[in-house]
Amino acid sequence: MIVNINGRDLLASPEETLLQVARRNGIPIPTLCEHAGLEPWGGCRLCVVEMTRGGTGPVRVVPSCLQPVEDGLRVETHTPRILRIRAVLLDLLLARTPDARRIQELALEHGVKRTSFVPRRDPDKCILCNICVRACAAVGADALGTAGRGAAGRISLPFGDDASACVGCGACALSCPTGAIEMTDRGSERRIWGRTFQRLPCPSCGAPTLTREHAAHLAGRSGLPAESFGACERCRREQASRLFLDLVGK
Repeated sequence: MIVNINGRDLLASPEETLLQVARRNGIPIPTLCEHAGLEPWGGCRLCVVEMTRGGTGPVRVVPSCLQPVEDGLRVETHTPRILRIRAVLLDLLLARTPDARRIQELALEHGVKRTSFVPRRDPDKCILCNICVRACAAVGADALGTAGRGAAGRISLPFGDDASACVGCGACALSCPTGAIEMTDRGSERRIWGRTFQRLPCPSCGAPTLTREHAAHLAGRSGLPAESFGACERCRREQASRLFLDLVGK
C-alpha cells in the first residue's frame, strides 16, 4: 500500500504504524514513550501528526505510534498546528522535569527555552512515559506500577516500597528516556530501587554479569538451569563466533 507523508509517496506494510513508516524513510517524529522492544502506548502524544484519508475529509490529529497505515492516507508531520501542540506538551514536561536533559533538548528544538508554567516544587526526571513499567512487565517481573493521578502521578513499587519482586535486571533504568531511575554497578554489586543485588561472575572471564535473582527468574521462565545465563556479552560473542567458524569449517 501507499501512504503519503510530507508530500512523499511511501510503500508501507499493513502491520506498520505511521511512525514506523516515517522513521524507516528518514522522516523524524519526536517520541518519549515509544520503545522499539515494547508495544506502542501513545502516552506522551509528542508523535502526533495531521492525517486525512485520500486527501479529502476532515484533518485529524492522531498519535503516529498507534495509527495503523491505510492505503491512501495523507500525513503531515510538522505543520504549524502540530508544532504548537508539541511545544505546549514540552512546556508542561519542562515544568515537571526541568533537570531532564532529554526534555531540555526537545524543548529547545521546539522553541521552548524555559517553561511558562509554575515549575514543580520537588522536580525529578520522571515524565510518566510508563516505559519502565512496560519493560518490567515484558521481562515478566511486574515489579513496577503507577500510583496517583495527574500531577501527583508517579512510578511506584507494589505497596509503596516493597522491591521484593524486582530481579535487578535493569531493564527499567536502561530503557528510561530521561535517566530518572538510578542504577549503580560497583564490582559485583548492583543497587536499584533501594535494594542491593549480587551479580554473578562470567564463567569464562569472571566479569560481573546479571544478578542472581535475574538468573533465577530466567531459569524459571525458560526451564534451563540458571548457570546457562551467566556469560558476559563479550564471551557470548566469542562463543558465537567460534561456533560460526566451526560450522563454516565443516
